[in-house]
Amino acid sequence: MNRFAILVLRGVILFGVLGGLFGQLVVIPVQAGDQAEQLPELAPMATPYTVLAVLVVACVQAALVAVWMLLAMVEADAIFTRRAFLWVDVVTWAAVAATALTFGVAGHLSTLDLEEPASFLFFQVAAAGFVEFAFVLVMVVMRGLLRKAAAIEGELAEVV
Repeated sequence: MNRFAILVLRGVILFGVLGGLFGQLVVIPVQAGDQAEQLPELAPMATPYTVLAVLVVACVQAALVAVWMLLAMVEADAIFTRRAFLWVDVVTWAAVAATALTFGVAGHLSTLDLEEPASFLFFQVAAAGFVEFAFVLVMVVMRGLLRKAAAIEGELAEVV
């Protein structure tokens, strides 16, 4: 694979992990405080929602680390091994966890009697959950493709 592309992608992953850390420590708490002021009916939920948002970002960071490991396997020409499935599973389960957390928040928001503009928050969170769910489905398909490619490579190795 193109060495330059791998290097650039590693830079993007590093930026994503560090950006996520900044978001967890600074952006999310500040935004939660601002939202609590603007939407007083959600103020009691500021701390739990902040914790959940930090956990969702942690799921993204875990997936990025797994992608980093997969890149190392691509570079070593070892992507069609059993170890690759472990890292693909890490990405998938991290996405499942983030999706569950997001839909949990959306479910909670749906039980509240919210007025505008707080009710719009429900639609934003639900939309994020559907995007995450779509990503989970893509990862399930990608894992199946990796399994088929690994089997084909194994068969070709036997032939050669």
